[in-house]
Amino acid sequence: MTIEIKENVSLADFSVFKIGGPARYFAVVKSEDDLIEALKFAGNKNMPIFILGAGSNILVSDEGFDGLAIKMDLQDLRIEGNKVYAGSGVFMARVVNESIKVGLGGFEWGIGIPGTIGGSVRGNAGCFGSEMKDVVDTVWAVNIKDFQKSIFTNEECRFRYRDSYFKHSPSFVIVSAVLTLSQGDLLISRKKILEYTTHRSQTQDIGAKSAGCIFKNIPWEDVQNKQALLKEFTDLQQFLKRPTLPASYLIDQAGLKGKTIGSVYVSPKHANYIVNKGGGKAEEVMMLIALIKERVHTKYNVFLEEEIQLVGF
Repeated sequence: MTIEIKENVSLADFSVFKIGGPARYFAVVKSEDDLIEALKFAGNKNMPIFILGAGSNILVSDEGFDGLAIKMDLQDLRIEGNKVYAGSGVFMARVVNESIKVGLGGFEWGIGIPGTIGGSVRGNAGCFGSEMKDVVDTVWAVNIKDFQKSIFTNEECRFRYRDSYFKHSPSFVIVSAVLTLSQGDLLISRKKILEYTTHRSQTQDIGAKSAGCIFKNIPWEDVQNKQALLKEFTDLQQFLKRPTLPASYLIDQAGLKGKTIGSVYVSPKHANYIVNKGGGKAEEVMMLIALIKERVHTKYNVFLEEEIQLVGF
C-alpha cells in the first residue's frame, strides 16, 4: 500500500468549524491511483466513505465518522486557451488568481468561495449572482464500485440551486473539472476581486470558526404561499427581482441574530452563519439549527433547508 491509512484522526482539525469527533480511518490522496487504493481499502472492510475537501461547508458529529474519511489533495492545475483543468483539491481562490494572470475572466466571483473545486462542483457553489454551472464544461469522476472514470457534461451534472447530480449519487467521487472562462482584463478582474473581498469582509465572519451559510436561500418557485406571504410581509417584496428569498434575512427578522446555545451562536453580522466561539459541540449547532427552522417556520410558514453537509449523523 502506497498511501498511509491513519486511525482515529480528529475531523475537527480538518473542519473550518473546528467541531466534530474522529474518523475511524483517515487518508490523504494526492492522485487518482491513491484514491482508488483508498476506495479499495474501504470496500474490503465494507465501510462507508466520506470525501473531505476544504472542510468549509460541513458539520461533523461529536461521535465522529465510523468509516474512511478521504482528504482530496489532487492539486493538478493547468490552463489551455480559455479552458481551466483543475483537480478536485484545488482551492477556488487559486483557480481565480491563476486564470486572471493569463487574461481569463468570468470567474472572479469564485474568490468568495472558501472551498475546493470538487466541493464547489458537488454543491453548485455560488455567490455574487454566479454559480459553478455557469463555468463548468465537464467533470471527471471515479465510480467507487468499479473504479472506472467517467466524464460528465454540464447537462449531465444536473446543476440546480446549490445542488448537482453528485449530491444524490454517492457512487461517484469527483476527481477533476474543466471550466470554460471568457477573455478578461487583468486590471478589471483585480478590481472585481477587490470589490468582492471587501464586501465579504464587511458582511461575513471571515476567519471565524464557521461553516459558512448554514441554510440554502429559498427559490421563489418553492414558496407555496408566495402571494399570501408577500401580502402579509410587504418587506419581502424587495427580493422579488432575485431568484431566491435570502435565508439570512428571514433569520434576522425572526430575531435570532446573536442567539447562543452553549459555545455556538448566530452571527450578529450575517444571520445565516453559526459561529463556534471555541469548544463548540455539533449537538449545540444542531439545537440552534432546529430552533432557527422552527422560528422561521412559525413566522413565515416556510421551511429552511440545510446547505451544510452533515457528517456522521
